[in-house]
Amino acid sequence: MRISRAMTGAGVLGLLLAPVAQAAPACAAPLAVARALFQAGTSARFLDTPDALLAPGFARLIAAERDCQQREQGICRLDHDPWLDGQDGEVDAEPGYQWVARSPAAGTVEVRFAVWGEPRLARLAMRRQADGCWRAEDLVTDRGQSLRALLVRPFP
Repeated sequence: MRISRAMTGAGVLGLLLAPVAQAAPACAAPLAVARALFQAGTSARFLDTPDALLAPGFARLIAAERDCQQREQGICRLDHDPWLDGQDGEVDAEPGYQWVARSPAAGTVEVRFAVWGEPRLARLAMRRQADGCWRAEDLVTDRGQSLRALLVRPFP
């Protein structure tokens, strides 16, 4: 009886700790963060991307845009999907990811994918944060538009 309770307790503890164990690799590797960011941004609105994938300053800009759009009941600065680099489209296949290091604490993940058969390349500027986690600081679209630069513009 004690053994089965101990095994059950260990199983429950394992289930409780599983999300923590799964979160660590996504935080520790820039490619894993990029994959999670792409998946989150293409399955919902980019503005709903989890803050845990974004550098604090970038997360604040995205939250401010999200709040502005709710307050204005429409578009503020961002009028398109940054991954699609347009208002319409559908990602046709799994994206490819490539890490380009600039330093031990910074680099870019190039994300290659197709939208309705047309090749696209988006770039995520990544930086290792003080907690050791990699997070996105910017997304540069296929046309070269920096999302950060767009979001810092004053809204009338």
